Amino acid sequence: MNNKEAIIQKIIDDANAVAEANIAEANNTAEQILARAKRQVDRFAESNLGKTDELYRQAMERSEVVANLDVKKLLQGRKKQIIDKAFDEALDAVKADKKTYLALVEGMILSCCEDGDEVIVAKEDDKVITKKLIADIAKKSKKSLKKSDEFGEFKGGVILSGKNYDKNLTLELELSLIKEKIESNIDGILFGSKD
Repeated sequence: MNNKEAIIQKIIDDANAVAEANIAEANNTAEQILARAKRQVDRFAESNLGKTDELYRQAMERSEVVANLDVKKLLQGRKKQIIDKAFDEALDAVKADKKTYLALVEGMILSCCEDGDEVIVAKEDDKVITKKLIADIAKKSKKSLKKSDEFGEFKGGVILSGKNYDKNLTLELELSLIKEKIESNIDGILFGSKD
């Protein structure tokens, strides 16, 4: 090999050595960068794991609260249906005993009637609360009363339609007033609670 070829070979060998050194340094730097990135990812994951657990716990607590509220709403709705049904049945029971029912209607009319009142009855009570009954109550009260030709949109009782104002003596109103007074106790009586 001559000098020229030896110089070329030397340049190639030196270039290869530099290239290998550069590659080794680049690989080393890449490994350091990857190791640092992995440590950062691990630290991020570790620090956020607690946050993720806390977010999960909070989400579960919120879900539980919402579920409990939904259950309470459903339970309250069902309790209201049961109580409403009980009062509907009470209304039917009051009307079932005609003698007692007529005495109740008479008592309500006598306690509130004014001279010139018209007595409005429910359509289903037309044959029960008759013109004769109203005439008898008018004699007892010594006031002018008459049975209206109109029917009321209620289940029982009467409305006294006066010159200045009407008096609602319907069973629905009377029972709702009773229900309102004892409502806080009804829940406890029927369901063993005060919610």
